[in-house]
Amino acid sequence: MKIVTWNLNSRTNNKTLENQCSYLLEGEFDIITLQEVLMVSQDFFKNFFSRMHSVSSFDLVEDKSVLERNRKFGQLIISKNPIELLERCKEIPFPERVLSGKTGILEVHTTHIPPGSSNGVIKVKHFEGLYNYLSRRKDSLKLLTGDFNSPKFELKDGEIITWGQKLGKSGKPRIAINPKWKHQCTGERWDSAERSIIENHTLLGMKDAFREKNGYEDFSGSWFTNQGQGRRYDHVFTSHQIDVENSFYDHQPRINGLSDHSPLIVELSIR
Repeated sequence: MKIVTWNLNSRTNNKTLENQCSYLLEGEFDIITLQEVLMVSQDFFKNFFSRMHSVSSFDLVEDKSVLERNRKFGQLIISKNPIELLERCKEIPFPERVLSGKTGILEVHTTHIPPGSSNGVIKVKHFEGLYNYLSRRKDSLKLLTGDFNSPKFELKDGEIITWGQKLGKSGKPRIAINPKWKHQCTGERWDSAERSIIENHTLLGMKDAFREKNGYEDFSGSWFTNQGQGRRYDHVFTSHQIDVENSFYDHQPRINGLSDHSPLIVELSIR
């Protein structure tokens, strides 16, 4: 089974959308999960992949007037098999930022966690709500994919540095958050929220597909700052019963300007 997850960077230009779709079609993926889809672009993808099955988080929003500014981003799941929508994750501030469906015997959950720099404690509440939601489904055979805007860094020994921490001059991490949000949230809570999934996904019966295959010696960012600092924000977590055959970031679409994120491709087999 071949999976891809990709943040599309909310592109709306028809030529770019066509190139994104062509890339995904050529990949012959069994399951496609997409983030930062817009109302205007979801129809483009649904029409292009009309021979497959697709669901959008926008389909579940009754009052579309809320879908503006920081809430204009949705998720899309496309599969070769029919998709049954699952119970919504209602414990997060922006419900359209999580989409859950069942295709075949596999649950697929995809998310785009709001960046803390522009959303503050909303990011923390999203991590907390998503963890609670998944904890009720930990016995299900599942994938969790998407753009998590975390971690800040990963060290070669496997240690994770969250956005609730800073690295001192000695290289030792300490609890600290953006001063803009210090009255909304403690650094300890922020750190714990990000770790709930990025580090403690094992408590949900899941493993990190990229690290499972590549270890921590292989650093590979999926999004890069203007200074060239890579962040591995895009992830696929799988149930332990699923074997990871291959897992890598394809940087060429990002280099070619199709998005500011590199898609993560994972090949899996279910025991």
